[in-house]
Amino acid sequence: MNKSKRIIFLILVSGLLLRFFLFFGFLDNQELFYDDDSLGYVQLAENMKEGRGFSWDEKEPFRPNSFRTPGYPLFLLLNRLLFGSYLPALLVQFLLVAASAYILFLIAESLGSRRIGEIGAAIFLFMPFSVLVSLQFLTQSLFAFVLMLAVWFWLLFLKKRQTRYFLFVSALLPVLALIRPIAIFLYLPFVISLFQSLWTSDKKRTVYLSAFLILIFFLLLSPWLLRNYLLFGEYSLSSIGPYQLYFYEAPPVYAFNHNVSRAEAGELLEREIEKYTHASAFEEYPTFAHSDILSQKGREIIFESPAGLVFLKVIQGFKFFIRDGIRYWLEQRGLGLVLAERAFLFVIFLGMIASLSLFLKKDFPNRPYHFFFILIIFYFAFLTGAMASAGFRFVVEPLFILTGLTGVKQVISMRRSKKIY
Repeated sequence: MNKSKRIIFLILVSGLLLRFFLFFGFLDNQELFYDDDSLGYVQLAENMKEGRGFSWDEKEPFRPNSFRTPGYPLFLLLNRLLFGSYLPALLVQFLLVAASAYILFLIAESLGSRRIGEIGAAIFLFMPFSVLVSLQFLTQSLFAFVLMLAVWFWLLFLKKRQTRYFLFVSALLPVLALIRPIAIFLYLPFVISLFQSLWTSDKKRTVYLSAFLILIFFLLLSPWLLRNYLLFGEYSLSSIGPYQLYFYEAPPVYAFNHNVSRAEAGELLEREIEKYTHASAFEEYPTFAHSDILSQKGREIIFESPAGLVFLKVIQGFKFFIRDGIRYWLEQRGLGLVLAERAFLFVIFLGMIASLSLFLKKDFPNRPYHFFFILIIFYFAFLTGAMASAGFRFVVEPLFILTGLTGVKQVISMRRSKKIY
């Protein structure tokens, strides 16, 4: 083996061995493999296997589901058909997380920072939530891998200007939207990056490629969009948007504007919406049944105070970067470790902020790539909103770590140069 690859190989193998150890250690008690959403994903896959359609109902009439998108359930179904069980999907997820770490390394190496790539890959693989989420039937591992693959191909496209890499990215972006609906606007950071990198040299090609990227994105999504239109009358990717807007985004804004607790605001808004929907059960809200009124009332609350909204967005954005993952292992115990992890994430966050100074250096050779990484990170930080958690940050954790370490290295280099002089 090439000596330069030996360290990253050992890091990847160590990360895989840890996961395999935990997987086989919990085979007799598989509760670790499931969280609140896992059973729903598995049930969707099982119903598709049994010919019951895309439904998470365990009994007839197996109503079509509009809340989830098909990407991850299809991934589970493929593992079920190939191996006769859903458990091998977790083993595949181990490989996907390791592959994401390796892509992180490849990106850093291609930008002249191999050591950052090695350290970043190790951090990503051994962060507590990274270990946990790869052991559970959740979308994050698959999504993070496809996203990192798209970022890697985009980096190659920007460097080499070869159309094949652009086509790979064009095909991967709609796959991401089918895994998690939050990716519905993910083409925007890529289009902005395209304009930033190509506009001055070739305006016509920039416009053409941008239009092509967006066209392919919605063309590949159109079968699922059409399915939802035919079944629910909504040409939409998922019914999760209005539901999340009203029940997750609006309560903290209402709490801030009216000086009540977040819990009180949530309870009040749940009672308030019943006056307009007359819903017979809360389970109606994640569907399209009341999406119009949820969107309307959610927007009214959110834009009641623009200043309050901006303030909360800043707070929520900050939480996105420093929310810990070790508490998912320790629950209420180990407060010291929880605080230590948050402090570590805060340092990475400060490094990412410091790395923004690289934009001011026109001679910085990796400026367009670094700009692109920041765009991707802030896309998820902004859209996540009140849902900020380690689970939502994980999909961009490799890029967060990469930019954070780059900034830390920059600060250390500047301090050393000042000491020299």
